[in-house]
Amino acid sequence: MTSIFLSYKREDEAFAGRLVRALEGEGLAVWWDRGLPGGEDWRANIEQALTQAKCVIVLWTAASVGPEGGFVRDEAARGRERGLLVPIRAERVAPPLGFGEVQAVDLAHWRGSRGDAYFKDLLAGVRAKLEGRPAPAAKGPAARLYRRLAAGASLTAAVAALWGVGMNALGVQDQICRAGFLSDTCGGLGLGHRPTRAERLAWQARAPGDCAALKNFAERDGYYQSAAADRLAAATLVPGEAFTPAPRQALGYVRSAPRPLPTEAAAREDALARANQDALQIACAPRGENERLGGVELAEPKYDCRRDPRGGHVCALDYEAHCRIGVRAMVERCG
Repeated sequence: MTSIFLSYKREDEAFAGRLVRALEGEGLAVWWDRGLPGGEDWRANIEQALTQAKCVIVLWTAASVGPEGGFVRDEAARGRERGLLVPIRAERVAPPLGFGEVQAVDLAHWRGSRGDAYFKDLLAGVRAKLEGRPAPAAKGPAARLYRRLAAGASLTAAVAALWGVGMNALGVQDQICRAGFLSDTCGGLGLGHRPTRAERLAWQARAPGDCAALKNFAERDGYYQSAAADRLAAATLVPGEAFTPAPRQALGYVRSAPRPLPTEAAAREDALARANQDALQIACAPRGENERLGGVELAEPKYDCRRDPRGGHVCALDYEAHCRIGVRAMVERCG
């Protein structure tokens, strides 16, 4: 039974093949769909291999994190749920939403050497999954940091100091780069999972709740891409401050007054006053807290007036009201 399942996008088959050869050179057996038997149900074969796997390797590339990479993400999710996932960043891309917490091995510059420090980190992680134990601390990032620092003669002393620290600490690169005075430098060099200075300042300058700024971060590769995507996913709609005009018409009717008035003119004036009040309170009343009424205008009121047996006049009134409504728009707010 093959214990390692490799999930990848067809566009990345060349990288996948190089990886399989390197792992097989270390005595490990890898299942990948290149070896599916002809004529059999390929979905059933994939399902069986994924179920039996003790380690699931996934290649994160532009193809697998993009819109067409759903099948790869599904396979990776199965591995993550079982605690078997070992992700590889085969290109300079951010992991898909929901996978950022699982640290990926950076093989974006790997050319197939089994002696590469990052490949050795992958090998150690895979064997740890197969043996059911925690993965050891990665050594590849520290090796890259030392090489880059050693490239400058003026940093020779710093290299020696960092090497001493690295030999006695886990996750040395991340720990070193968290220091405030080194964070921007590490970010500029692509080390320690730190943002560049420009990224950090732009992130800090975001206005609270500004979804547009988060979309800019989520749409481009960078340190804050996953964080921005997570916050966008949790966005809520809240009422804005401004009211936009949204006039509407309404029909209404007021009955005759309970007591007659001396003249028909007075009865008409009374009916019109009651119609205006009716429009304000009923026909044009705001429908919820996000509407505001700015006033009403009655168009061509139709009176129904008559003499009252008790003496005097009464009038009923049909009206069409033009309601000056303002609607408060809903605004997307992000964390």
